[in-house]
Amino acid sequence: MNKSILMAICLTGLLIVWMLSGNNNSATPLESTKETVKNELMSVVITPSIAQLVSKKITVQGQVEANRIISMKTEISGKVTELPKTLGSRVKQGEVLVKVGLKTRLTDREEAVARVQFQKQELAAAKTLFERKLESGNRLSREKANLAAAKATLEKIDYEIKNASIIAPFAGVFDRRYVELGDYLDKGQAVVSLVDDLQLKITAMVPQQQVENLRLGQTVIATLINGEELTGPLNFISATSDKNTRSYRIEVLIDNSDLRRIVGMTASLTIPVNKTHGHLVSASTISLDKQGRLQ
Repeated sequence: MNKSILMAICLTGLLIVWMLSGNNNSATPLESTKETVKNELMSVVITPSIAQLVSKKITVQGQVEANRIISMKTEISGKVTELPKTLGSRVKQGEVLVKVGLKTRLTDREEAVARVQFQKQELAAAKTLFERKLESGNRLSREKANLAAAKATLEKIDYEIKNASIIAPFAGVFDRRYVELGDYLDKGQAVVSLVDDLQLKITAMVPQQQVENLRLGQTVIATLINGEELTGPLNFISATSDKNTRSYRIEVLIDNSDLRRIVGMTASLTIPVNKTHGHLVSASTISLDKQGRLQ
């Protein structure tokens, strides 16, 4: 065998050895990667979950208001002569809150009654003469007009006498008084404020995206700022939205037969809107990344 062939065989053998050693080294990083991935996998716990029927709810903030608040005004002018009720007291329907002096109205009424009787007699005489063709129709028409005017004057005086006493139109709380004994009142002046708190209402604004889910009569849960819970029906849903907030006003009626003083308190309203199937997931099992996405 010559020298060239021997050299070729040696080089071929060295090449084979080098290739084999390269394959063994390249396998090592792959195995290392597999080992790393295996070590990074975490253990998980699987819990079976069955979808349950749950209620979707709307939560809004509201305020407790009286069912009715009226500011009562005098319908006649005159001096305040009596204040029979104490401010803040509870009154019944029909009770007198303020009395206004009648001045000369009683004597004016006597005069008006006498004038009506006189005009009736004058009209009767005019009719008799007219039937005998001793009087013209103009006299008869004039006496009819005089009688109507006398009756109108009497009715006006009776109206003023009747309204000299300001009477509670419903049961409630005598909440405000704007006059004192001896004050002179002008016609139309505010005198007292009466609050109906036997039934209350809680008002709130519902976003336009959720108003279609509301139904009149559905039960609403109200949580007061002191933690007390009240329930009542949804009694009113506004037909139009507020032009600034695009929210809709709602009212919930609350019974207050035990006369609690909660008017003006803030309340959180929880309104069930519809039901859907869902799974209960504990908040402790959920985490968010820096972008606020579930991970």
